[in-house]
Amino acid sequence: MFNMGLTMKRFKLLSLLLAAFSMPYSYAGINLEEELDEDELIDIEESINRFEFFADVQLRSDSVRDLPRATQKDFDRATIRARVGVLWFPQDNIEIGLTGKINLSTQSNSKTVFNYDNEKADDISLDELYLNYFINDRTMIQIGQTHFPLQLSPMLWDDDLRPQGLSVSHRHEYSLYNSIELVGGMFLGNHLKGDDSNIKAVQAVFNFGEGKNTNYNIILSYLDFNNLNDIALNGLSRTNLVTAGGNFVNDFNNADIQVNLNLNQHSFPVSASLNLTNNLAVGSDDFGARADLIFGDSVNRQGLELGVAVHRIQREAVVAAFNDDDWWFPSHMRGTGTWLAYGINESLRVKATVFIERRDNQAKNNKRALFDLQYNF
Repeated sequence: MFNMGLTMKRFKLLSLLLAAFSMPYSYAGINLEEELDEDELIDIEESINRFEFFADVQLRSDSVRDLPRATQKDFDRATIRARVGVLWFPQDNIEIGLTGKINLSTQSNSKTVFNYDNEKADDISLDELYLNYFINDRTMIQIGQTHFPLQLSPMLWDDDLRPQGLSVSHRHEYSLYNSIELVGGMFLGNHLKGDDSNIKAVQAVFNFGEGKNTNYNIILSYLDFNNLNDIALNGLSRTNLVTAGGNFVNDFNNADIQVNLNLNQHSFPVSASLNLTNNLAVGSDDFGARADLIFGDSVNRQGLELGVAVHRIQREAVVAAFNDDDWWFPSHMRGTGTWLAYGINESLRVKATVFIERRDNQAKNNKRALFDLQYNF
């Protein structure tokens, strides 16, 4: 609701600040504590505290070798991604987020589709614009463009993508250490080049032992992908089957299960996870599996992290346009990814990753090495 009193106080503060900056320093000795009473200062401070600004920068070196294609089987490139955003809390139960993004690369945008990338190499774009409305401390409605609200592994979804949609999430703690999280929604894929796809998705997360040194969860998800043919016609079918006219041969309705185990004995975390997915819309080449084993944690605590992931994804198991593009082949492949990361401090993190993959109809492995430097302001 419009608050005339608070608006006048803000105007008064703005006038004083403008006067201070427009006068020579020796004449600008304005003491806000003398000009404003205590209640006015409190109101202004609360208004300023309703904004949070953030930014991050990622520098990446990317080396690819032995691709099974006619040209550019080997190449190297460097990329920079920078994001700047603000969170606004106009009320205690409302959060509005806005983030802009800049991508720069030593390769041009003409290579985006050719290199199976999910983002343009050189681009200035809107990364996030969303509103979260908290009905209570357990239930939230989200609308806009932001991270996918479901917890999915890279085998099924690339976390760099920003779908647009509406979702509702709810968390229920049914005992001291156990809870269930439910989320469902409808989304536009918002992929490259005129994507007209939409996704209906639901998920249930069963958490056990929260807050304990040993905890685990089971995640059940269902995703129904529709209107995908524009993606195929624009060259993003990738390793999925298409007809002579360029449309997808099959539909994609994924039933997905994840099991995640976390151990934190003697302040040293170890985590293991297994993800299985099945495309219920087809009768063959419909299965995908991923296993992860991670020692240490370079994100949530400053320290060393060593991890390995193993992929096996049949050709029609997933929508090849939407899963993680750090792996070269999105389906019709098998491979391993091994990484070593170190959190230097709360803001700076470095990570080196090596992928060794093989497409199903190939006898030779292709390889990729990524080196990332991430800084959060």
